[in-house]
Amino acid sequence: MIRTSILLICLFLGLGKSFAQENPDKVFDSTIHTVLIAPMGRPLDAPVLFLNTRERLQISFDDFKAQYQDYYYTIELVDSTWKSIEMNDFEYVNGFNQNKITTYSISSIAAQKYFHYQFNFPNNYSSPKLSGNYILKVYADNNKDKLIFTKRFFVAENLTELNVVVQAPFDGTITRSHQKIKLSMDIKNVPNFQNDQLTVKVIQNNRYNDSREVRTPSFIRGNILEFNNEEELLFPGGNEYRWLDLQSLNLRSDRVAAIEKNSKLSTIIVKPDFSRTDILYNSFRDLNGGYLIMNTESLQSENQNDYASVIFTYVTKDRKPLLDKKVYLVGALTNNVLDKNGEMQFDIRQGVYQKKLLLKQGYYSYAYILRDRETPSFMDDFVETEGSYTETENNYIVLIYYHAPGTRNDQIIGFSNLSTKQN
Repeated sequence: MIRTSILLICLFLGLGKSFAQENPDKVFDSTIHTVLIAPMGRPLDAPVLFLNTRERLQISFDDFKAQYQDYYYTIELVDSTWKSIEMNDFEYVNGFNQNKITTYSISSIAAQKYFHYQFNFPNNYSSPKLSGNYILKVYADNNKDKLIFTKRFFVAENLTELNVVVQAPFDGTITRSHQKIKLSMDIKNVPNFQNDQLTVKVIQNNRYNDSREVRTPSFIRGNILEFNNEEELLFPGGNEYRWLDLQSLNLRSDRVAAIEKNSKLSTIIVKPDFSRTDILYNSFRDLNGGYLIMNTESLQSENQNDYASVIFTYVTKDRKPLLDKKVYLVGALTNNVLDKNGEMQFDIRQGVYQKKLLLKQGYYSYAYILRDRETPSFMDDFVETEGSYTETENNYIVLIYYHAPGTRNDQIIGFSNLSTKQN
């Protein structure tokens, strides 16, 4: 009852709500695969830059058309909910906002032929002037109407001093299953600060569509704002992610049941996955839903890694379909979005849920989520599939948005990236 009361309070007051937002991470061309954007040298990190620094994002993708294409990119500054704002390019871009992608390589060794494109941003031609949410748009033939994909990224400023910790909730019904974010910030360096223009967003393991948002501090002490309410910034702990090693398409790793070879793409059948709710929590190092492109058979992962059709299987406890719930395969391999790309289908003949994905050789982490069809609850995502534990190692990013008086954009005036194992 206590837990139910907390969730009802969150629903009616809008405190610490799960933030349903537009999804700017989209692929519009079916020949485009393995779209990646991350800080250089940190492929598992969220795509965040600090304004006016030497930091760079690395963007890459594969094109199965397997012949050179004229691809260009542009960036758009949007608001904190990923919606367009009325601003001209020159107001938020230094240099040019229409640039050609000139670096590419041709696949070799791989049975699946593709062109691998790659570029860094910012660069000598283009850089952001303002902090905030940005959408990278890649398009063909110098025609912005021929979009092939879009990806989000963030540009932050260091105007606030953040102190962020992860705690177990005080509520006894969820203290062993959930994690609470407690944070404080010093806003003395924010000019003409107005408290009602502030928004705090926290994202667990790059699951952007299930971020938590709060606007009102619990306490204000001079220049220090504290966010420490039991109903705010609360997340299910979940479990350590499952893993799949696809570095070799010739040798079966521990999680591979079979490899079926043919003249084109191999088919990888992953060993069936079962609920882990009745298994004691076991700590091990995982990728928190991310993946790394790599292989054990060649030196150049970017253009020598092959692709395979990978079949995932989830087995319910009674091998019957869950009529009132949907089963999702979640992680970066399905873009961390609970949509048709991640939704599993029940195979009546086998009595299991399955999902087939086309994946590039690498090391993957993933999990399973159940969402109620009628009353979906972010707080219960892992209860039946993975188990949920406050000890679980998760990664959190904290974004502090501020809409300064007289401006049209939402600045990101503070950013923090932390793992629960650091606290």
